[in-house]
Amino acid sequence: MWESRYRDDEGHAPDGVQPHPLVMEQAQALIAQAKPTGRAADDLRAVDLGSGPGRHAVALAELGMQVTAVDFAASAHELLRREATERGVADHIAPVVADVSSWQPADASRFDLVVAAYLHTDLEVLINSAHLLAPGGRLIWIAHAPDSPHGPPPEVIRDSLADYRRQLDRLDGSKWQVLRLDEYQLNAEFLDIITIVERSTS
Repeated sequence: MWESRYRDDEGHAPDGVQPHPLVMEQAQALIAQAKPTGRAADDLRAVDLGSGPGRHAVALAELGMQVTAVDFAASAHELLRREATERGVADHIAPVVADVSSWQPADASRFDLVVAAYLHTDLEVLINSAHLLAPGGRLIWIAHAPDSPHGPPPEVIRDSLADYRRQLDRLDGSKWQVLRLDEYQLNAEFLDIITIVERSTS
């Protein structure tokens, strides 16, 4: 289904083509925090899980970050490469064809920013994604809330805030801090659940 959708120029971006504002807010905050330590944006590493045609990967690369884009649909990466080349940031993006539910970075590296936007997969992936963070790094996970007018078809389960709390309680509080877990009204069509997790620097 996704391969077909990504090959259809009219339907390859079901959740929009602009990056989610909270993703950009978190990325810019991390860049600002890094400056006093002598690190520039291009020293920061991000991973976009379920990157699709690349709206977040490209936007993060435009900020200067080095981005790994993970999606199981090869056709999505074709769109990503095209957009990244047109916008002059292809050298900042490493596309990876893989299922996010089992993917691990080959070099066991860690990321300053982990993004998962409208992934709608098992919340076990949320916990695993927190382990991809470097010290001081942040995970931003965005999903359609159960009552969101826009979202996946009915057969796709939309987890509730209570579901998220139960999963996040599994994280060691001495290593990870939940900075945010709430519903966010992006616009009239999108009611999101926002999760932001930060890894301790120690």
